[in-house]
Amino acid sequence: MFQLAVIGAGQLGSRHLQGVAKSNFSAEIWVVDPSVDSLKTAESRYNEVRSETKTVFFVQSIAEIKTKKLDLVIIATNSFHRLEAIQNLLAHCEVKYMVLEKVLFPSVDEYDVAVKILKERKVKTWVNCCMRMNELYQQIRSEIQGKISFSAVGNSWGLGCNTIHYLDLFVFMSGNKNVTLKHCIAKSFPAKRNGYVEFEGSIKGVDTEGNHFLVTSVENTPTESIITIQTTGKTYIIDPLNGTGKAWIKSPETKGDWVALPFRIKFQSELSTELAESIITTGDCHLTPFEESVELHKIFLAPITSYLQEHSSEKIIKCPIT
Repeated sequence: MFQLAVIGAGQLGSRHLQGVAKSNFSAEIWVVDPSVDSLKTAESRYNEVRSETKTVFFVQSIAEIKTKKLDLVIIATNSFHRLEAIQNLLAHCEVKYMVLEKVLFPSVDEYDVAVKILKERKVKTWVNCCMRMNELYQQIRSEIQGKISFSAVGNSWGLGCNTIHYLDLFVFMSGNKNVTLKHCIAKSFPAKRNGYVEFEGSIKGVDTEGNHFLVTSVENTPTESIITIQTTGKTYIIDPLNGTGKAWIKSPETKGDWVALPFRIKFQSELSTELAESIITTGDCHLTPFEESVELHKIFLAPITSYLQEHSSEKIIKCPIT
């Protein structure tokens, strides 16, 4: 029987729990959150998909996990507490595989600490930038010829918490991690999560091969988020937030007409089932490897931190996004 844990049982963590609960192997699952209300929500959601092959324990601290070896851990705390969760967990037990939510950490120093401890403990780790798991994005990647121009534009989709998803997808498409970003941020404001901030405006950049990246989040635009990917002879438009998602292509093969592509956005609970089964059975998955994601997070944090420093008299140590 496999041993799993979900650390952080909030809205996202409880969906991860549903996903691993639906996986096709027997397991004990430890669900950890200091909040009794969050644990109750997670238990309720687990009961929606209850499995006879799973035994689930809901506890308020990592110290209450009884096993000393965990096969897979998903850490879905907020960014301020993520490094602490990793450190406490690895001080308590041995972990084989780990999946981390993003944005990973709020300061560059914490990235370096996490890289060191995960490498020392030989924990194979991925980051949940899950667009890489989508079949359409994998197909587009295989069809790209030459340079690409990538943009994601829409209405208040969360420039702080979600740009890393788009940057990850851009690098996945281009194959080039050497990207330089700069900000055109108009304003910052309190995020939905207490203690965190969000932004309105744009972040743009270019990599060393001339591939271009642009994301824009502003209020009162007619669409939630539209992704456009242009490459030699082809243009793809993806509407990922419109119900189950829609996508189109225009190319010489379509004689210049827009043609619909098969595209579906999977719920996190579905994706978590896929990644858990893949990791447990093969030791790998389609998510972004941890150290690659660390590089991309540092690239992304640079313009955000620059903006915060420009608008503060204090030296910015932490970047309050999650």
